[in-house]
Amino acid sequence: MLYSLGDPLSLLLLVAGFLLAVIVQGTTQAVVASRSGDRRPQADGRTAPDPRRHLDPFGAVSGLIAGTGWAKPFEPLDRRRKGTVVAVLVSGPLVNIAMGLGLLVAFRAAAGGGLPSRGYMTRLQYGVTGDLQLRVLLLVGLSLLFFGVLSLVPLPPLPGGHLLFALAPRTLGWQKAEHQLVERNIGVAVLLALMLIPLGGPQALLPTLLDAAVGPLVSLVTGGR
Repeated sequence: MLYSLGDPLSLLLLVAGFLLAVIVQGTTQAVVASRSGDRRPQADGRTAPDPRRHLDPFGAVSGLIAGTGWAKPFEPLDRRRKGTVVAVLVSGPLVNIAMGLGLLVAFRAAAGGGLPSRGYMTRLQYGVTGDLQLRVLLLVGLSLLFFGVLSLVPLPPLPGGHLLFALAPRTLGWQKAEHQLVERNIGVAVLLALMLIPLGGPQALLPTLLDAAVGPLVSLVTGGR
């Protein structure tokens, strides 16, 4: 996002898309958890669409620099209820992905054409020019989609990481790994490094992998080439 400072409209749309993704994920997970009997989300105000309740400072730094990031972690109360754990942790990412794809379908209908099949993370970093309606649909759609896909990566503090350890066997090795990655915040450090530090290329490793993995889907949905 910071690379788009020269284009205030793109910057505004990218920030709005990121905040929307944070709110959608945080409130969705909180509502699903509340309906399963967990009283913590409502007591903490996380069922409200207030970005202050769902923003994660490190996730916001990643979003500003890399183009996408993550929300404040949420972990289900009772790991023994595996179905509830899965429902809570994947609900937010899946809603973001669905909304992102819906906006990209709308972009295709409005634009009458598609996009090149790569470089989508670059658009989340630098923005795009052109018709206002198309810019809104594209940038917000990409923001929601990439945010949701990143959230499913099995590394804490992402929901995918919490899901991995919630479903993993409670052996000593898994418990030690969880302690290092979650309790000592090593997972945050690793994730920031993967998102922000270029490793022999113009982008960091994880944004490059996200672009390669999600790009074909975006190209398919938008009618790209």
